[in-house]
Amino acid sequence: MVAGIAIGFFRYSKRQTALVQTTEQRLSKFEPVKVQLDGREFVVDPNEKRDYDAAFDVFRTGDYSKAQKAIAEFLQRYPSTLYSPSAMFWLGNAQYSTRNYKESTASFRAVIARYDHLRAADALLYRNRQVEMKDTKSAKATLNELLKKYPGSEAAATGAERLRS
Repeated sequence: MVAGIAIGFFRYSKRQTALVQTTEQRLSKFEPVKVQLDGREFVVDPNEKRDYDAAFDVFRTGDYSKAQKAIAEFLQRYPSTLYSPSAMFWLGNAQYSTRNYKESTASFRAVIARYDHLRAADALLYRNRQVEMKDTKSAKATLNELLKKYPGSEAAATGAERLRS
């Protein structure tokens, strides 16, 4: 009789453990996720992380037309996302890669104006592509702004090199 009770308790305990694990797995899909990106750590909704990763994966494929659409849709879906500086930066790169120079410049300007962030220095450097738009005066001003605002950044070092050439 004691053995029967022990076996019953063991089965009950295993079933309860399995139920707890299943419940925890299901609930974890709704819990905020910690993200590290561009030297920052923040917490986002799991769907937001999934959607950002999906948009960025499109960029990585090299299909920059589709990447523009995917990133723009992400930014529209999550207008106050903490991914914004990075997403807008990559949107500018996708636009640049498809020779949408004016849109690219606007995206980089938005990153610079709205965020004091690692991507702002990079955006200033990329905005230097004004040279390709035959706007050398603006390009020099952009590089000088980069050197002034982010003197120790890698982007500033590259910018200084470009100014010397």
